[in-house]
Amino acid sequence: MKYVVNNQESDLERERESLHALVAIYGLQHPIVIKQSEILDELINRYNRMFSGISKISNT
Repeated sequence: MKYVVNNQESDLERERESLHALVAIYGLQHPIVIKQSEILDELINRYNRMFSGISKISNT
């Protein structure tokens, strides 16, 4: 499980860095930046769902 979490954290960090770089080049409203933001949002949602499921199991 720890490997999966570390891998997802690496993915999140990589996509976050990519978003910052794209914003610096294109600004906030460019379609490329918006798409990258959507990709990052989905990764964050997956990460949160994973931990939400763990906390529900541990609380029972």
